[in-house]
Amino acid sequence: MTSKRIMLDSSLLVEKAKRTRVELFDILMQRNEYEKCICSPVLSEFTFHLLAIEGGKAPRTLKENRLIPALLTANPPDILLHLFTLLPDSSQTISIYIDLMIKYNLLPNDALILSACLLHNIPYLASYDQTDFEKACAGEGVILISDFSDLN
Repeated sequence: MTSKRIMLDSSLLVEKAKRTRVELFDILMQRNEYEKCICSPVLSEFTFHLLAIEGGKAPRTLKENRLIPALLTANPPDILLHLFTLLPDSSQTISIYIDLMIKYNLLPNDALILSACLLHNIPYLASYDQTDFEKACAGEGVILISDFSDLN
């Protein structure tokens, strides 16, 4: 039974797919007390990067060459993505994420990810993109996890 929720940023999934920085992802997946959550921007960002990783070309080039179906069939991302709780958007998402962009100079997807944490009362955000989230997480009371030792 899970007692804590943690939002995973796409950076953890992308690094896992690249087989580079996998430690935090692997440790979190072993820890059953954490419900691992994602939101729509994480789906989009991860799949976009996965296309580039698996296809070896820019996603736009893969689209133009009609290679996306073959790549997704050969390397289905849903196997990994189904391991996580997908959080729904809310009618409050728009105002919260715009406010976060203004307050912390965040890019849209980063603001959407943080707004999902706030809307769903998720106390942790796991991301390798420290510079993107550090100030905003601190200001909004969300604990930024970039190494598993940050949870302790």
